Amino acid sequence: MKNLAVTLLVPSLLALMPACDLPMPEQYKLKSTSSLPEGVAYDGVTHTFFATAINGGQITRVTPLAQEIVFHADADPNRSFGGATVDEARRLLWVCVVDVKTNPFPTSQVWAFNIESKAAVRKIALPPVSFCNDLVTAADGTVYVTDSANPSIYKIAAGASTFTALVTAEEFAPIAPGAVALNGIDLSPDGERLLVVKTFPAAIFSVPLDDPQAFVPVLTAGDAFGGPPGDPRFPGPDGAEFVNDELYVVYDGGVQQLTFSDDDWSQASVRTTTAVPTGLTSATVAGDELYVIDSEVFRVLYMGLPPILPFTILHVDVAAFEPT
Repeated sequence: MKNLAVTLLVPSLLALMPACDLPMPEQYKLKSTSSLPEGVAYDGVTHTFFATAINGGQITRVTPLAQEIVFHADADPNRSFGGATVDEARRLLWVCVVDVKTNPFPTSQVWAFNIESKAAVRKIALPPVSFCNDLVTAADGTVYVTDSANPSIYKIAAGASTFTALVTAEEFAPIAPGAVALNGIDLSPDGERLLVVKTFPAAIFSVPLDDPQAFVPVLTAGDAFGGPPGDPRFPGPDGAEFVNDELYVVYDGGVQQLTFSDDDWSQASVRTTTAVPTGLTSATVAGDELYVIDSEVFRVLYMGLPPILPFTILHVDVAAFEPT
């Protein structure tokens, strides 16, 4: 096996080299039939995607040539890897790590991996009962984290070994024990606010970083935020990602585009597309293009059905939201 590893080393390194001139595929097929991916992040330096997994304790890396390489295989297969984000300047991959299998209640951490060495260089524990769901990195290296089990958004300062609560509010609380509350998170393009999604009931909040307690729910017009009532493709919003000035919110079987009309990122018109497969969870931006991960989480975990394979990372054409 060692000789095989040496043989594969050189092509693997070549596959990670920058490939700016290569057109990005519309779809990247993932090899696993059982890992149940969840989070996705993109590194613009090496032009590679990272896919996390709820099952199997792995994080994989997908190269510009669509080769899938194991980035991290955890010694504890009970660990679930969820939301992910890349801090390109500091060469860090930040990931939500949750253990829901060996404890009576979920426990979670935030890990940072050095992208070049693959080593886990930071491990920050969240409250004893917590469910780290998603996270985003600011330009100064600060990380903001959502907790689906508690009504709090956390802040990890650059270089810090512990977290602080950025804001805690009853509006962020789960509607019942075990229900998913806070979920996707992203920074507004001006870097001044967090846009934070709540899954049940569907809501989105604008949180000013200079005064987090002054958060407000985003008022929407156009399509109903959360999707058409009763439509099974819209069980609740999940990941959220800005592409330029529009925010894209991911659902199991659709994506919604929010176009903001004010400087506080608190009023938005909503457009919806269902021209996507079911099974979506998270999104990332690659070269100013929106990519989502088809991971079948809702189908497998909540409906108890087998996944529709293969798992994929796929491009969503933002032109699908243009008015006809």
